[in-house]
Amino acid sequence: MKFLHAADIHLDSPLLNLALWEKEQFDRIRRATRDAFEGLIDLAIEQRVAFLILAGDLYDQDNPNMQIALFLRNQLRRLDKEGIRVVIAKGNHDAANKITSALDLPENTTVLDYKTPQTLVFPEWDVAITGQSFREGPITENLILSYPKATSGLFNIGVLHTSLSGSTEHDVYAPCSLTDLTSRHYQYWALGHIHKGAILSKDPWVVYPGNLQGRHAKETGPKGAVLVEFEGTSVLSADFVALDIVRWQQVPVDLSGTGSEGEMVNTLRTALSGAVRESEGRPVAVRLLLTGETPLLPLLERKPDYIRQTVLELADEISEEGLWIEKIKNETTLPTEKEKGALPEQNDDLLTIMRELADDPTSLLPFLGEELGSLRNKLPEDLKDQVGTFILEKDAPSPDLSLHLSSLLPRLEARLYGSED
Repeated sequence: MKFLHAADIHLDSPLLNLALWEKEQFDRIRRATRDAFEGLIDLAIEQRVAFLILAGDLYDQDNPNMQIALFLRNQLRRLDKEGIRVVIAKGNHDAANKITSALDLPENTTVLDYKTPQTLVFPEWDVAITGQSFREGPITENLILSYPKATSGLFNIGVLHTSLSGSTEHDVYAPCSLTDLTSRHYQYWALGHIHKGAILSKDPWVVYPGNLQGRHAKETGPKGAVLVEFEGTSVLSADFVALDIVRWQQVPVDLSGTGSEGEMVNTLRTALSGAVRESEGRPVAVRLLLTGETPLLPLLERKPDYIRQTVLELADEISEEGLWIEKIKNETTLPTEKEKGALPEQNDDLLTIMRELADDPTSLLPFLGEELGSLRNKLPEDLKDQVGTFILEKDAPSPDLSLHLSSLLPRLEARLYGSED
């Protein structure tokens, strides 16, 4: 007997930096979460699973978007026609969505109660599924403490959208520990909320499938669902199945010792070709991380548009439609002082001032204030991450300010060093 476990679908999630893409790429990425969900439904039908468990966050926001809701219902109806049951535990993004409650779902679908843990028994498979949906608002209590013990003689599955103790990548919701889960003596825990897939235990099985489709460059690698086969009260296998439509990758490129533009291009070609191979035939959106000591840093700093165009041409050469460049981050440094030579005096003076500011940022206090902090608070979330936290903390500079200034020194030096070509 088989079932599928998926979570964190985030239908129509607003993927970041869409304005950077070509129209075809834009359309592909915009539809990626829906297409991945359709792939999940296809897989359920192909594998003739008994049921599908969705452990929270089908939606991405609490916006009442009827088109998303109708898309979801139509996909669930496909499973209903095949006699495949669906069990849904609402996550934090689902609970506040008014459409979720109003939508008339097909008979095969059960949305678990939010007031108390609910147990569904499927006697035809000797299966008991126990879970609880989220209510509106923060869930700070340990919901597992209210879950009943396993039902004897049945294959017991627990469902919960939760941030397990120790996880720092996502907001804390319904926190619990691995010990809390194992104390219920279920055979399989179908969890959601953490977007990076993980098998935390095999006795019993405690599984995060991860999200179905990566949405930005921090959600890298294969994304999909877990196909579970069981017999009696034993799990025979739990296999990850990749379903992502577009794969995100962060690709480090070490330019240490690279002394010419031709050498740099060859190094980039090798790195990008590897990213295409690892994407398993699907489009791959790449964030390049350039590192290492190289005399090419002035070129990289002064001509970012030229470098990006060079990389885009490489991408088109390697794969006409399947290799997309999301961003190029330059973290290279110049070689040692002996190899760099001397800077003009006025440029050296400017670097000296910057070093002094990095060592003692308090001298910047007259130029910084609450205005900078309030400005940052108005930025979109994705831009906040890029800007960082170089704001004031009360009447003193943030500790990050000195780090930011120090990190800018190599960039400034590269722009000042040498002359334009």
